[in-house]
This record gives sequence, C-alpha cells and structure tokens, in this order.
Amino acid sequence: MLDTNICIYIAKRQPPEVIGRFAEYRRGEIAISAITWGELFCATDKDGAAAINGLLELLEVVPFCRKAAEHYALLTMQHPNRKANFDRLIAAHAIALDVPLVSNNLADFTLYESSGLQVENWIDPN
Repeated sequence: MLDTNICIYIAKRQPPEVIGRFAEYRRGEIAISAITWGELFCATDKDGAAAINGLLELLEVVPFCRKAAEHYALLTMQHPNRKANFDRLIAAHAIALDVPLVSNNLADFTLYESSGLQVENWIDPN
C-alpha cells in the first residue's frame, strides 16, 4: 500500500528505482487506501492531475473498511497524546490488510510499528 507522499513523489519525479518496483507486481497488487485517494484528490492542481491520474491507472483504491476503523481506534487509544491525522488512518488501513506501507517519510509512521505496521521506503531503502 502506497502512502500519499510517495504517490506525489512518484508522479512528480518518476524515479526509475520505483518504476522498476512496479514491474515486479501485477496490476492491482499495489494499492492505495481510499484515504490516500482523498488526500491526492484534494491536493492535486491542474498541472499535477495528469501525473496523479496516470499513477492511479496502475493502482487499486482500497475502500476503508470496518477492520481498518477498529485498528484506527486502537492506535488512537494507544497514542492519546498524539494528534490524530490521515497518516494514522492510512497506517490503520495497512495494518488491517496486513500489508506493508510504502512511504518516502518513514518518520510519519515509526510510531505505529509497535502496533504491527510494516513500513518500506522504495526511494531510500536504508
């Protein structure tokens, strides 16, 4: 599952190391959360719309489900002093689906690794 920031990065820069990763998967095996789709849809200007739409042709948009909502509630209870945001919703969705979350900003998600979130960075794997 791709996070919002990695989608924007891919659309703007089309990095070969990430484009190569897409070749390793069949259509539909790389997805984004409906939460990510909402963020992309709101943040895309006219210039970026074509690039984002091109990227979305390769991805599945997965609906936010009841299980994801339950994981979101658990994460919120585990971290009551941290402001709830879209990152928490996306993390909960990846946990619920038991899939790695690919992000270009791992710091946004390290807090949730102890709750079962698997994170990867396809730009800088170190």
